[in-house]
Amino acid sequence: MTRSHDLRVRPALSSDREFFFEVRRAALRAYVEQTSGWDDAEQRISADKEFTDLPFAVVEESGRPVGYACVIHQSEYDFVEEVALLPEAQGRGIGTHLLRGILRAAQRRGVPVRLSVFVNNPAQALYTRLGFEVVRIEDPRMSMQWTPGNA
Repeated sequence: MTRSHDLRVRPALSSDREFFFEVRRAALRAYVEQTSGWDDAEQRISADKEFTDLPFAVVEESGRPVGYACVIHQSEYDFVEEVALLPEAQGRGIGTHLLRGILRAAQRRGVPVRLSVFVNNPAQALYTRLGFEVVRIEDPRMSMQWTPGNA
């Protein structure tokens, strides 16, 4: 378990583009391979477009980048586009800490939090533990939602 004061979340910089792709590959490749197959060139094109278009933030632990997060704030809800951590940063409470912060912010706004996760991704257990409920399953993904006051 990591202590929260060791973590810092900062806006992604253009110089973080390669790190972003490396984290995505390390964290998500196994799930994508099981569903649609992973093609490095195609994934890089997709990642570059998303990195340019979406509000990604880099997660640092003790000053070292260990992952990223992207939350899109809509008027009616917040959408967790993606949270990904390097394998060595997984299983130590960092994802839980990040998600609890996202949920606190949504609670203050009075809006639910939505996300979509691969059905084969064990992170769905974390989401369930934090109070997310399955809204819909459209293989290979499931949609989940957390509602203020229900957790």
